[in-house]
Amino acid sequence: MSKTPPAELRDIVTSELITYLQAGAPNPNLIAGAFDYSAVEIENFQSLKRLHFVMYADVVEYIERLPERLRRIKTEQRRMTTQSRGEVRGQINWSKTLQQRAKSGYADRTLFMTDNPEIEINIPENRVFKKLLAVISEPLRQEIQGLDQAWREIWDDGDIIRLRRMLTQNVHLDALPSAAKISLTDRELTVARRARQPLYYDAARLYQLYRDLMNDRFDLESVQELLESTIIAPLEDHKMFELFCLFAIGHSVQRSIQDNLTLTRVQSGTDAIASLESPDRRLRIYYDTGGPLSFYSDYPRPADLPDPTGADEFYQKLYRQSQALETHSELVDQFLSRGSQHSFYSGRPDFLVLDWNTQPEESLREVIIGEIKYTRSPSTFSTGLRELIEYIQFAESAGEFLFGETLDEESVRGILCTDGVQGDVNEAGNIQHVSTDRMQAEFEKSRSNPQDTR
Repeated sequence: MSKTPPAELRDIVTSELITYLQAGAPNPNLIAGAFDYSAVEIENFQSLKRLHFVMYADVVEYIERLPERLRRIKTEQRRMTTQSRGEVRGQINWSKTLQQRAKSGYADRTLFMTDNPEIEINIPENRVFKKLLAVISEPLRQEIQGLDQAWREIWDDGDIIRLRRMLTQNVHLDALPSAAKISLTDRELTVARRARQPLYYDAARLYQLYRDLMNDRFDLESVQELLESTIIAPLEDHKMFELFCLFAIGHSVQRSIQDNLTLTRVQSGTDAIASLESPDRRLRIYYDTGGPLSFYSDYPRPADLPDPTGADEFYQKLYRQSQALETHSELVDQFLSRGSQHSFYSGRPDFLVLDWNTQPEESLREVIIGEIKYTRSPSTFSTGLRELIEYIQFAESAGEFLFGETLDEESVRGILCTDGVQGDVNEAGNIQHVSTDRMQAEFEKSRSNPQDTR
């Protein structure tokens, strides 16, 4: 029986995928349809939207074409009337000169009012242009430039550097107010949109798109197109299934606690991808990391073990194994000048849900450890189940095992996610099996009962 197609999984999690900016490809041509964020609360959502804006192909192309277009920056020539005495510079404006002399009773015949041409750069078109460059430059400098993901290649480092220099060193842009002080009006955008030069009418179009995106106008076709083309989806099918499971578990947890989880950007490391904060509770969901827990146990050193003399055969084998591993480490150091570390157990679950009490003092109240297998094979199910049981047994917090030492069996639970392995039961002891159809149901429930508190 074939697996659920990745395209079907992507279609279900399109809204949540805006938080995923890891390894993958933009616009996989398999994501389409309206994006609905009403059921999703996202931390630093504004920052994420800015990142998606600068990933948009039209924005990238606009910056790439700037060098050729910037040579035709627009200015206006205005006549400025100034007052002078004695030396006359410019064309004398006799009407205003006579008016000024009349005010002094014609006593000063050296007074003249002259008209002088002046180049004006602070016009609507240039204000729109500078404002757009600023909103593009900030996320590029702060976020994009330091990333090493494959999709990051849509931005050339040279273009990012040139854009930054342009904003700080271009004489025309420098003559304008700082971007932070430019508050664009609808009239200024209209003037720029009606300009003949693509430098300006494209700037007006893109800045209006930016404004619509930042104001959550997701019903607009232009905003939908931007999001659709900049969603990053994993290229590996099993990674797509992992994200599908992860977001489904998040919706399930949210329904069980009857409070809103906040999604955060999916990043490598120990950062949580979803969280909840309340006066007496803190909940975190982690992906592909142990978070604050440890899933590593050192192999015991011979010096830390009791003398094996007189011990049973099993213990003597354990002791000899410990001696062999210690000798191996010593000889590796002598032969190769490098260390060697042996673990009794080492692993990393696919996801964790950690729920703390914060009042009257901080303490773990519940831990969910998850393993994900993109499979319908009973043998792979068995492998995942064994791994999950080991995670539960070896999970440590502050140097103590969770299961049986810090928490009881009911408070340390395991979830095994599969793509529809057929079994006799869905739950046994503290282990639960969740398949694709059940996770799809979680998304349907969350979409039909949105809680938009953003």
